[in-house]
Amino acid sequence: MPTDLFVFVLLSAVLHATWNFVARRSSGNLTVFWWSLWISCLFLLPFVAIVASGMGPVGFLAMLEAGWFFVLATGVIHTFYFLFLARAYEHGEISLVYPIARGSGIGLTGFLGWLLLGEELTPMGVAGIGLICIGILLMGVSVFRHTRAVNRGFASALVVGATIVSYSLVDKVGVSIVHPVVYIFGMFFLSALFATPFVAVRHLGIRWSGFAETWRPAALIGIGSTAAYLMILFAMTVGQVGYIVALREFAVVLGAVLGFVFLKERITPLKVGSVVMIVTGLVFIKFG
Repeated sequence: MPTDLFVFVLLSAVLHATWNFVARRSSGNLTVFWWSLWISCLFLLPFVAIVASGMGPVGFLAMLEAGWFFVLATGVIHTFYFLFLARAYEHGEISLVYPIARGSGIGLTGFLGWLLLGEELTPMGVAGIGLICIGILLMGVSVFRHTRAVNRGFASALVVGATIVSYSLVDKVGVSIVHPVVYIFGMFFLSALFATPFVAVRHLGIRWSGFAETWRPAALIGIGSTAAYLMILFAMTVGQVGYIVALREFAVVLGAVLGFVFLKERITPLKVGSVVMIVTGLVFIKFG
């Protein structure tokens, strides 16, 4: 993997860990997630207008006609991603939920990228992905010793992992058809739209007054997730999805550190060993 792409993906990982930390501090508040999606749309709208202006009406509409299915698919998948991520953070620590959510689908993503998209994996790259998968999953082993509520967070995190596998493969194809800025705008807009009934039912209606209480974490999550994922979409236009998704999981290390330092979550030898395995896997991917 080229050095510039390697650094680009790692920067995305830093942003991703940061907004997940904010989400955990908000205890997975679904309303915060919902507002963050709309903030993301507002943030992206001027850039969509610039892309549309540059392409012209005919070219822009032709692009949407060719790629609308992928935009719709990623919107539906990301709706479940955000719903179950909110539920996971409502019940579990970031040092447990984040590794399980991000790590459970990496190996399958790499395998399906090879099987369905014809991407090649070198032996060192395969070893790197394997080490990252094992390290991340070991981080969550201690979850079985916790309460039923934490186990619900674990189950929700596994569902998040399944959505990551799905949208990674859909997005790899989608961004080859639709401009990444337009693609991610459509994803956030549809996710916000589809999540609205769930937010309305759970909170007995959507109140504008709630925005005054949640806009700060919502803005951090919205802008952070937008920037992080937009960087990944651009990376997918030039790199292999299996390596990119695995390398991005450096965010798990950062998320665990943030949980240990700022949220006072438990540090165990198993978690430390997992971090070492993840870093080793990153080195393998870099030189694979």
